[in-house]
Amino acid sequence: MLEIMKRVVIYFSVVAILILLASSCEEIIEFKGEKIEPKLVLYSMLNPDSVITASVSKSHAVFDIKYEPQQITDAVVRLYRDGEFVETLTYTAPPPSCEYCPPVSQSKYVSQGTKPVPGSTYRIEAEVPGLKSVSGETSLPDMVPVLSIDTVTEKEGEYNTYLVTKVKFADPGVTENYYMLSVTRLEGYYNGDPSVPFYPEASVSVYKSDESYAAREDPLISPSQEEDLFGMYIENTYNVFSDELISGKEYDILLKMYIHKQPDTDHFEFSHFRIELHSISRELYLYLRSYSAHLQTRDAFFAEPVLVYSNIENGLGVVGARVPSVATIEIGSYPVEGVTYDFGF
Repeated sequence: MLEIMKRVVIYFSVVAILILLASSCEEIIEFKGEKIEPKLVLYSMLNPDSVITASVSKSHAVFDIKYEPQQITDAVVRLYRDGEFVETLTYTAPPPSCEYCPPVSQSKYVSQGTKPVPGSTYRIEAEVPGLKSVSGETSLPDMVPVLSIDTVTEKEGEYNTYLVTKVKFADPGVTENYYMLSVTRLEGYYNGDPSVPFYPEASVSVYKSDESYAAREDPLISPSQEEDLFGMYIENTYNVFSDELISGKEYDILLKMYIHKQPDTDHFEFSHFRIELHSISRELYLYLRSYSAHLQTRDAFFAEPVLVYSNIENGLGVVGARVPSVATIEIGSYPVEGVTYDFGF
């Protein structure tokens, strides 16, 4: 009997503690930390195929509930190449947004025609009244071309079919090199009766999707790792990697794309894959790695906070560069004259 009484007392003690903990979770604690002054946030992604653009915004404290994004129209954004002034970028207003869409927080400044070229260093400076001036610089890496792609169709089980692809490239090996891989799919499905010949009045629905998950089985992009003490597994969200293990060597990136259904090319269905191997600057590599980890841990109570990399002096953000090499896999033709397309994106 005494033993039963002890168990009852212990049970009610545990329940009481849980009730106290639950009620304490609802307590509102006023933040009394030091006020953080806003900083300029500068982003720019240099690409040899596009004129140079930069976005400018202001940072704000997490507890600043009165914050409302506003366009910064009075910034002075200057562009330099190899230390020489090139031009002042021009503010471009965002397109009209829908009635219920949130306001655009980043203000866009555009060059009047300057495209970056490999071998030069570009510096962007931004000034806004009342805030510290900021600046960041980067250089374009040389393009590393895709040498070949090799594909084969594999079945797993009764229903799952995959397009397994090897993307070959050769790392230059002369300097440290950094990469990012992206894969997109454009596919079309016939809306008519596939049991009869193609009917011109029936449309083909077109969809676009991000297939970057396809690199999750590549050992260089997604190396094997164990979960940490709290069950966290940090994924390589942006498929970035360095040449640390392959410097000066050829390498085959392994991709595995799920095939929903084989395109019926007699009814003008198609499936096109666009594979982009980007040579990226070291600054962009460090930013994307840290930002990916930050996104995956910011809501995890027990995870160690991740500091996002920035190369912006006196501010936040990043000035980086990427140079793409493109390879495609095309099953079926698109577009085809006389076929009506409906776009789902």
